[in-house]
Amino acid sequence: MEIRRLHLLLLLRGFMLLSVMGNCYARFVVEKNSLRLTSPEKIRGTYDSAIGNFGIPQYGGSMAGAVVYPKENQKGCKSFDDFGISFKSKPGALPTFVLVDRGDCFFALKVWNVQQAGASAVLVADDIQEALITMDTPEEDRLAAKYIENITIPSALIEKNFGEILKKAISGGDMVNVNLDWRESVPHPDDRVEYELWTNSNDECGVKCEMLMEFLKDFKGAAQILEK
Repeated sequence: MEIRRLHLLLLLRGFMLLSVMGNCYARFVVEKNSLRLTSPEKIRGTYDSAIGNFGIPQYGGSMAGAVVYPKENQKGCKSFDDFGISFKSKPGALPTFVLVDRGDCFFALKVWNVQQAGASAVLVADDIQEALITMDTPEEDRLAAKYIENITIPSALIEKNFGEILKKAISGGDMVNVNLDWRESVPHPDDRVEYELWTNSNDECGVKCEMLMEFLKDFKGAAQILEK
């Protein structure tokens, strides 16, 4: 009898929780930027890409580069030094954007390995056809925390189909040039800068939350100035 009563209470609490959640208006935004494929002409066009939640996107600006797809370490999970691969641009040439495949390791590790090899930006091709998601940082990984804070290049996730288009063009010997544009990712209804601060109420989620709390402390003074 007591067990049955407990089950009923748990079901009631679950129903109440769902009812409250159903009456709340929640929003999850995948922050996107525009990716314009400028060459080759036969596949020229504008495509969406989802901005990585680490590194330094060029908010309010744009960046042009030439896309390369490595013949080895295509998922970017290992150091490119192990393969003798460098993505440093030659003097006078466009910056190098490296295309890697999703899977087998954290998004942030892929970007870190590509940055260490000298690239200016990273495009990660999804491995399934789905709506774009935000590439986030791994939780509770102290080793990852050491390199995440040192990632300085922008990165973006692109859809699987678009990734296949880029790979086909590159393998065919075409010069693939793209322009990453972050100007529309910044809200600008007027001349004011607008920002959103997203946080987590869970203070026991490890390294990620420790980094968040430090940021909140450091951001307090800047937020007070912005409010004025």
